[in-house]
Amino acid sequence: MKENSEHIEDLISKFLVGEASEKESRTLREWCARSPENQKYLDDARWIFDRAQLPDQPDFDTDIAWAKVKSKIKPEKDNTRTLMPLWKVAAGLALLMGLSYLFYILLTPIQEFQFTSGNQVLTEWMPDRTEIALNQDSEIRVEYHERKNSGTIHLNGEALISIPEDKKVNWTVKAGELLIEDIGTVFHVKAIPNNPVVEVNVQEGMVRFYTLDQAGITLQAGERGTYDRDLAAFSKAALDPNVVSFKTRVFTFQEEELDQVVARLEEVYGRTIVLEGPIASCRLSVVFEDEDLSTILSILSETLNLQVLDEGQLIRLKGDGCY
Repeated sequence: MKENSEHIEDLISKFLVGEASEKESRTLREWCARSPENQKYLDDARWIFDRAQLPDQPDFDTDIAWAKVKSKIKPEKDNTRTLMPLWKVAAGLALLMGLSYLFYILLTPIQEFQFTSGNQVLTEWMPDRTEIALNQDSEIRVEYHERKNSGTIHLNGEALISIPEDKKVNWTVKAGELLIEDIGTVFHVKAIPNNPVVEVNVQEGMVRFYTLDQAGITLQAGERGTYDRDLAAFSKAALDPNVVSFKTRVFTFQEEELDQVVARLEEVYGRTIVLEGPIASCRLSVVFEDEDLSTILSILSETLNLQVLDEGQLIRLKGDGCY
């Protein structure tokens, strides 16, 4: 029996999509055995078909796709058909699958999340396992596009953002006109409404800190970047080790003046602490790890010989000076 090229193409298409019967597969093997050119044609077609398929694309009928490619073959005068050149097969498959994938992306809705922390620290996880810890009185609105592997975090307030090591999503944080582009990292952003200074602290990895009109700066682990809206200027400094204390309750003070220590405690514990006497400039070096406020104040009292007066929302620290 003389097998024309159209019959062989049908066998190849069924074979590639896994729908060939045992008899059809045997016929195809016999055809491949007749010449090295036939075997190479099948091998090349399989190679192109395998690599033309894109990950995470929507389901579509591969048999129909193959048939559409085959329909472009022009019949010869003797009513027989020749095999399609492989570059046309590749172009047809790539076009069909690419368009299918593109429509899938465009038709996939963007997921939106909104969180407000109120008077307590709030921790939320995104679908890609990115962790966002919001300090008190902060809020975010998240736009997440799974198929584009991208997400945008609109921030008002203060947040610690931890990206998984496998980094499946490209995240951007927006704070007004400012943008922080993640390059695989753990970073802290402080963008308090009505405060002209926006601060970014990088604990791991790297971020870009910029505006649409300014190139900005690149920050690496251990660096802090600030942007002064009044001056429209970026600057760099060393990382503040206590910026994430609102989440970790870990404080590291190295020769820190007491008034700065107290200011940090007020931010995290939400209590007002007043210093009385010449004690504001007293320095201390100490580490607190997940201690309650009363324990911390007791240690400060013993270290600096202070008197602690707890009056509810107001706490007074009194002393005669530094010793």
